[in-house]
This record gives sequence, structure tokens and C-alpha cells, in this order.
Amino acid sequence: MLSDEELQTYRNVGKIVAEVREHVRSMVKPGVALLNIAEAVEEMIKQKGAKPAFPCNVSLNEVAAHYSPPADDDSQVKEGDLVKVDIGAHIDGYIADTAVTIALGAKVEMVQAVERALEEGIKAVKPGIDVGEIGKAIEDSAKASGFKPIRNLTGHGLSQWNLHAGITVPNVDENTGQKLEVGNVIALEPFLTDGAGFVEDAPQAYIFRYLRDRPVRMRMTRELLNTIKRSYSSLPFAERWLAKQMSKLRLELTLRELVGVGALHPYHILKERGDGFVAQAEHTVIVTENGCEVTTR
Repeated sequence: MLSDEELQTYRNVGKIVAEVREHVRSMVKPGVALLNIAEAVEEMIKQKGAKPAFPCNVSLNEVAAHYSPPADDDSQVKEGDLVKVDIGAHIDGYIADTAVTIALGAKVEMVQAVERALEEGIKAVKPGIDVGEIGKAIEDSAKASGFKPIRNLTGHGLSQWNLHAGITVPNVDENTGQKLEVGNVIALEPFLTDGAGFVEDAPQAYIFRYLRDRPVRMRMTRELLNTIKRSYSSLPFAERWLAKQMSKLRLELTLRELVGVGALHPYHILKERGDGFVAQAEHTVIVTENGCEVTTR
């Protein structure tokens, strides 16, 4: 069970990301740089008294998730793009996670469908249910709208300093054996597509997470790992957040080395297998005796 203080902190950080998400709707327009969107989101979170729980994701079209633009990214939003903005913030490690998709002249029906699927998933939340029932509600809604849920992307539990804690919430009908309890905090996160219904890792990764200390030969590498551990703890961070630490090439090589020795986990960009467009919607909810409280409305 959550204490009154923990519950209020979840509500406070949820209000912050909801305000940022709604502001983003007016920011995303043709000609705007992805980097400007991500940095503006992260700065707004800080100005409102929280910290980013992970780098802002700005993923276009067939890219489903994990695209947080690097420091030298010059790509811009174009007319016809389907733009997913995934936002997370924390206060003292208590996390709120939300996402919105903006359709710029195309795929409006998919955006409406993923928002309906999210609402159906929220309606299914109550203590004692297998989380697969949430997945069934999402899948039924998606298929009724003529789209496929992405089977290998899921919602997730949240706990202090842990973005993916314990519970995994499918976006399809499954008997998982995982049952909800009062006080669980979960992020419901349907992804819909007009493609194959699966995502695959792309080669690139611009988001990482500290896993453990590992022996490395170079002093510069050890110092960077210590900086990451001290600054971000167990939460994901962006390559660009470290861009002032060393040159671009040196940073890329150092991060690759730390991944190779098992010190860091890379979040590879996720692309739809059939190159279909992808829409995403997300809310954070707290399970209550009678259903749930949505903290990110």
C-alpha cells in the first residue's frame, strides 16, 4: 500500500507531466526540430519542480519508441508525419509516465483509435484481475477500429526509482498470472499500427541505463560510468545529456564499451516490422479498491 505522502507525490508529478503533454500538442508542427521538442519538454519538467524520469522520446511514423534525438540531430517534423511524444518525470524517484500522438495531416483515425484503446484499458483496471484482461480490452478496441496492437510492446509497473517494476501489462489478450493489487502503480501504454503488429530493434541506441559497476581499462571510461551512476541512478539517460563530457566520437566509443562489458543497458530504437505507422497513448494509473485513479489526466 502507498502512504499518503507517496500517493500525493504520484499525484503531483502526474499533474506536471499532464501539463507538459498538453503543451506539447501545440509545439508539434511542420518545421520544428525533434531536438527542440525533446529539450523543451525536459526543461519544462525541471521548471515545474520535477526531473525527467527518462529522456523525452520523439518518434516518427514507423518508429514506435526510444528515439530521443542526439545532440547533433537536425531532423524536423514534416507534414504527414505521425509524431509520438513520450514523457516521464519524477519527484524523489516517484514516476509519472504519459504519451501522446499528434497526426499532421494523416492517420488521424489511428490516433483516435489508440486513445479509445487506452480508455478501454483504463476501464478494465481493478484489483484482483489478471493484467491480461487489460490487454484484452485494448486488443478488442484496436481491432474494432481496424488496427493491430503491437504484441511485443507492453505497459509496465512503476515504483520508486524503477521505470519497469514487476508487472508487465500486455496490449493483447493473455493469461499472464499477474494480478493487480490495491496500490499498484502502472503505466498503460497501447501502441497501434497498420503494419505487421510487431517491433524490432534498430541498430542505433541513444538512450541508456546504468546496470552495474564493471572493470574498465581507461580512466576516462571509469569517470564517465561514475558520473552516470551518480547523476541518473537506475533511471534511463540520453547520450546527448553527456555531450559536453567529451567529443562525440569518444562518447560513442565509451558508451559502446560500457554496453559491451555489461555496465549499461542500451535502449535500441524500435521500428515496426512491416514499416507500418505506429500510434501510442499512455497514462499512469494507481489501482484503487473500486478501479483506478489516473494521475496523468
